[in-house]
Amino acid sequence: MSRRILPAADELNGLLGALLCLRMGSGNRLPGFAEPILIFLGTRAERPVRMGELRERLGLGQSRASRLCAALKRAGLVEITTVAEDRRASWVQLSQAGWALVDECTSALRAKG
Repeated sequence: MSRRILPAADELNGLLGALLCLRMGSGNRLPGFAEPILIFLGTRAERPVRMGELRERLGLGQSRASRLCAALKRAGLVEITTVAEDRRASWVQLSQAGWALVDECTSALRAKG
């Protein structure tokens, strides 16, 4: 299934708001700062991102990024795999449940507009 890349910066603030509303409305126990990670991964279509790039783009330290992604993995929203050519590095991408959440929030955002 091919994914459409999420809209650029003009809609990302609205998407962040929709994700925050979903968090409050559903009682979802996502870790703090989960929304920017989900949005960033949603802009990457179905391509995985190296953990280092995610950290760099979002201004996170190594430990914090690892903890946040591990929590999102436990929640079933991301998949983390080891980079074959460098076992110290990891790939991160949205899982099917993560895409469903991002798609739901994107649809809610567009319905408001």
